[in-house]
Amino acid sequence: MPQSVATKPNFTPQQRTDVCHHLLTLVARDGKLPYGSFRNVAAQFACNWQTVARLWKRAAYNPGSNTLCQDVASRKKGRAGRKLKYSDLSERIAKIPKTDRTTIQAIAHVINVPKSTLQDYFKRGFLVRHSSSVKPQLTEANKAARLKWAFERLGPDLMVHDMMDYVHVDEKWFYMTRVKKTLYLLPGEEPPHRSTKSKRFITKVMFLSAVARPRWNYNTNEWFDGRIGTWHFTQSVPAQRSSRNRPSWTMVTVPCTVTRDTYRDMLIDNVIPAIKAKWPNDKAARILLQQDNARPHVPLSDERVAAACASDGWAIEVVCQPPNSPDMNTLQERTRCKTIDELIDATLSAWTTVDAMTLNSNFLTLQTCLIEVVRAGGGNNYKIPHMGKKKLAKQGLLPESVECPRDVFNFGHAAIGATDFDAHVDLLAEE
Repeated sequence: MPQSVATKPNFTPQQRTDVCHHLLTLVARDGKLPYGSFRNVAAQFACNWQTVARLWKRAAYNPGSNTLCQDVASRKKGRAGRKLKYSDLSERIAKIPKTDRTTIQAIAHVINVPKSTLQDYFKRGFLVRHSSSVKPQLTEANKAARLKWAFERLGPDLMVHDMMDYVHVDEKWFYMTRVKKTLYLLPGEEPPHRSTKSKRFITKVMFLSAVARPRWNYNTNEWFDGRIGTWHFTQSVPAQRSSRNRPSWTMVTVPCTVTRDTYRDMLIDNVIPAIKAKWPNDKAARILLQQDNARPHVPLSDERVAAACASDGWAIEVVCQPPNSPDMNTLQERTRCKTIDELIDATLSAWTTVDAMTLNSNFLTLQTCLIEVVRAGGGNNYKIPHMGKKKLAKQGLLPESVECPRDVFNFGHAAIGATDFDAHVDLLAEE
């Protein structure tokens, strides 16, 4: 029987580059390679001299600048393997409405292609998975307010405001369990049984969190992690009935309704004192306490909150982000809990694990969102930009502020000048 010939693996991209760089060091002053250079390099890399010659030819050496002009990476990627059977697949899928392309199985049924085949095409990159989220519907007045808010945070040097003087506060519901939960089981394992009368019976607790941008605290020579604090809206009341867990009249923790009065008390008793205790800079500087426009939130003219903000010589000011703008905020359960107290403990424990890098990345993402809001004329139909923050942080190149493109700045400036904000303010007041 004929013996199969063992083939050597293809060069990696790094090996291809090393071959060309090695040849580059052998180039003489006249811009030519000495006789036998290909064979000598081929012996060092254990390959045929013709392989080295082909790589050098592809590199397109420029004697004038002593550089390589072309990439020598492999051209097999994406072109090797079995030929595609359905050449018109993209055209057939394009005829299906986007809102109907919810699953691979549904698309395969419409275009009459096996599901497994379409799954292979998906892995090749013929389809891209996209998560569509419902965004707030914006009126023209909303867009004008968002445009003004975002543009005011762009400096004349095109840099976005560093937000070092902002504290973002926001509420979030934490549930005892999720309606839909993904689990990874071993083969043959039985999934845990979870049941409830209705989704309305799942216990939930509202938390209020406050964060600022992390930075170095020169007053204490320590790192300020940006975590001002998180607090829960609960109260202790006596149990009305006995149960197998405790007798009646035992003090139990229950969620409380969040009203303007409870929110005001939370700001005065917890949030504002925490800011004064943890703020890394001089208290004489202005601090902006940013909140959204939820109904329980206090108005900007609230006298009790204003007095608490100005006490002890502090200059804290409450500001409201534009209506219908959850993308203007940096605050956006992993533990199984059985009681409200366990849920509170788990949430507070998770709060301590939030690292400063995550918070700083959130503020940078917010800066990029502000630029996109200006680009969209105040709209929210944009994709959140990705700038590779983790990679930049490892290289020590993570910026403190993001630069706005000049064309976006000019567009925003022109749009601001052409907008009648007084009329839009009246419309927002009516809404």
